[in-house]
Amino acid sequence: MNTLGIIFSYTKRENLRELTKRRTLSSLPIGGKYRIIDIVLSNYVNSGVTDVSIITKNNYHSLMDHVGAGKEWDLTRKKGGLRVLTPYASPEMSVQSGVYRGDVDALAANMHSIRRSMAEYVVLSGSGTLYSMDFRDVIEKHVERGADITAVYTRSMNGSKLVPPGVVIMDMDEGERIWDLKYNTNGTTEQNVAWGIGVVIIKKSLLESLVADAMSYQEYDFYEGIMKRLAKNLNIQGYEYRGYLLEISSVTDYMNANMALLRKEMSSRFFESPIYTKVKDSVPVQYCDGCQVKNSIIADGCKIEGLVENCVLSRGVRIGRGAVIKNSIIMQNTEVLQNVVLDHVILDKDVIVRENRQLVGHETYPVVVEKMSIV
Repeated sequence: MNTLGIIFSYTKRENLRELTKRRTLSSLPIGGKYRIIDIVLSNYVNSGVTDVSIITKNNYHSLMDHVGAGKEWDLTRKKGGLRVLTPYASPEMSVQSGVYRGDVDALAANMHSIRRSMAEYVVLSGSGTLYSMDFRDVIEKHVERGADITAVYTRSMNGSKLVPPGVVIMDMDEGERIWDLKYNTNGTTEQNVAWGIGVVIIKKSLLESLVADAMSYQEYDFYEGIMKRLAKNLNIQGYEYRGYLLEISSVTDYMNANMALLRKEMSSRFFESPIYTKVKDSVPVQYCDGCQVKNSIIADGCKIEGLVENCVLSRGVRIGRGAVIKNSIIMQNTEVLQNVVLDHVILDKDVIVRENRQLVGHETYPVVVEKMSIV
């Protein structure tokens, strides 16, 4: 079915401190050689969606460098393909140039590009919740029910009934008709409730009219300004997702998501479908005499001389002799010198940790070292 995919490269509920100071959420490294956008984009490509737009807000240079023209995702095409939609100042936008007031505002500002698409349906998705999903099943159910809008929800976070803070909680009847919704503003709860994972299916023509209507009422939030406000007038349906999820809205979430990929059960389910990424011609990992590596993801181009346990290392990382690295995430081209001890630490790109340093965080509050720092 002819479908346009729209990805919001950011989320309004993110609190990732130094990690998103110089990059947008979707360009954060995950699982060693991947970026968050790789997982989101691969869902579309694996679902046969080859017309994809990425809406950015700020700090998008790293994202643009990574996705390029979309060659690695087979999105370099004459019709459709990949577009990165960057913000620009216009009279309709807020006073601060380039700052969207909400998802509706972002869609309205980029409506010229959306209208050019020949797609009949639109799949809207965010970058804060990661999953492996075939959108064809959701679209088929959307058409079968004659729905105006279909919102994907879950009742379980990998077996846990906890609801992440800031997500949308949906009230629906037995037939999955959504009558009301609200944001979970009180933190996590133990209730077995339906909460949205940030995926919405809608006809493109209807999206255009609903965005224009919401803008006329100065409603800028898609869920509250469109779905909640018009729930009684529109046929809004839910679609339950029962697979595995990675939720990333804080530094702790980011750490937990990477650590989850070290578990065989999670990684085998999450990488069930191919995940594509930017190809780099790197040399294989060099494991030196006396090094030890346990339960870790090590990307190409790394050199390991010390001990690495329960860690995720991106490309080009160097671990010196006598270093002990546990429960940590180390990003691209970072160098950890001799006899360093790291535990529950996130080192951003191009960091140097001098000899004999010791950094220890906690699983609920990892230590984060900013990009290009020297410790």
